[in-house]
Amino acid sequence: MGKLFDLDSPFMRALNKIADLMLLNLVVLFFLVVPFTGGAALTGMHYVLLKMVRDEESYIIKGFWKSFKLNFKQATVLWIIVLVVGAIIGVDFAWIYYNADKVPAAYTYIMFGVSILLYMVSLYIFPLQSRFDNPIKRTLKNSVMFAILGLPRTVGMTLVSLIPIVLLYFFDMQILPILILFGVTGPSFLMALMYNGLFKRFEPKVEEEETKEPVNDEDDEELQAAIKRMQEARDRK
Repeated sequence: MGKLFDLDSPFMRALNKIADLMLLNLVVLFFLVVPFTGGAALTGMHYVLLKMVRDEESYIIKGFWKSFKLNFKQATVLWIIVLVVGAIIGVDFAWIYYNADKVPAAYTYIMFGVSILLYMVSLYIFPLQSRFDNPIKRTLKNSVMFAILGLPRTVGMTLVSLIPIVLLYFFDMQILPILILFGVTGPSFLMALMYNGLFKRFEPKVEEEETKEPVNDEDDEELQAAIKRMQEARDRK
């Protein structure tokens, strides 16, 4: 029984992750309410969640805030793009609703299909922003590519992301306290479990390129001098 409550036991690690998800969810909700900070908040959230999935040591608030500040400008632009596209789709569906007798059924089905595809692509935007350093245009292109390469996990991510809406539909406001604690980070953590393997396929090349730094003449001279000292020390032995 004592081992169950050891700090390194699976039970305690699970409890720690639950507590971290709860704390992170409250922070993310706060910034989602504040105008124009939603993109940076989702980026910071996915930065922390990916570390949690990989069991990498990370302070929740410190890691979130680090990614939030680092990606704020670009994530905000991406957030505005997502909101604008979402608003256009919403207006289009409202127009279809009020003109149902005039709009062909085929147009409704096409709009529904396009909306689903765009939503699937949007699920990768902020995880990619949190992990890879790319221009906005490249991030959007990569989101499309990952959504395609990630099939069928992209479908799974879509279904998981809709869990809060499904819970609200069936349980109404009774489920609201749970959603306040885990409504954003809970589904997003499950999504991170799904896209983690896909991200790893591309990370080695990126990390290798990032670690390659040009060697100037001074560095080369210092390296040669160090090698010479090592050879002289070996000869003395």
